[in-house]
Amino acid sequence: MLLAQLISLPVSILLFIWMLSIKKNDPFPRGSVVSMLLSGALCTFLATILTLLLGLGALILRIGPANIAELFADPSNFQDSAAWKQLLEISSNRSVAGAVRGAFLGTALIEELLKYLFMRICLRRPGVMKNRIDAVACAAIIGLAFQVVEDLYYASGSVLLAVLRALTPLHFVFGVIMGYYYGQYKVTGRKWDGILALLLPILAHGFYDSGVAILKVDDSYLEATLIIMGLSLALMVYVIWKLRRLMKDGTLSEPITVPEASR
Repeated sequence: MLLAQLISLPVSILLFIWMLSIKKNDPFPRGSVVSMLLSGALCTFLATILTLLLGLGALILRIGPANIAELFADPSNFQDSAAWKQLLEISSNRSVAGAVRGAFLGTALIEELLKYLFMRICLRRPGVMKNRIDAVACAAIIGLAFQVVEDLYYASGSVLLAVLRALTPLHFVFGVIMGYYYGQYKVTGRKWDGILALLLPILAHGFYDSGVAILKVDDSYLEATLIIMGLSLALMVYVIWKLRRLMKDGTLSEPITVPEASR
């Protein structure tokens, strides 16, 4: 746990400083960065709650409301009830397909949708979004805050998983992708760019989480998980390289003529 945090926090702090450095000549309005950090942290808690509610809802549908009520009807007979035995059977018979489905619909969709909504809220503040780099920096900062809080949870579980997550700050990467395409949408007005701003982070996030999820179901999928981790790491390297290149040639500095609040 301590090792994971010793890796995760410095990496996140360095990336956060990098995002602020690219805005040093045109800083965000006072208080905006704090709002982005708080938004990222809040997204983590909301995502946890929504994921639990979604899982509970799915469980109720599978078992049936009557059987759920039976679990609490007689507390003294809780573990002997048919509903409790059905719960144990469901939990012990998790499938790879179910794990992948949960990674995309139960995690990636919820988390990226929340980050997208909070990015939109932060960018609507007057003076925050003047060009594409503002959208990139905002979404990336929200992603970093999300990851720091989420890593506290993962650090309390598998040490290997916590260290792998610390070495691959993918929420930052998802944020850069989201911010880039949202900035494209604001400049070009192409609705497809707006769709990609949400769709691509969901797909990349779900792909990565699938690697973790299938390994929890069946450890024989270690090779597949390592391939997915490797591809996710390659995506991280590419996105950071591409971002640096776009910053150097000034592509992201193209001004946005339509204010965020008007759309």
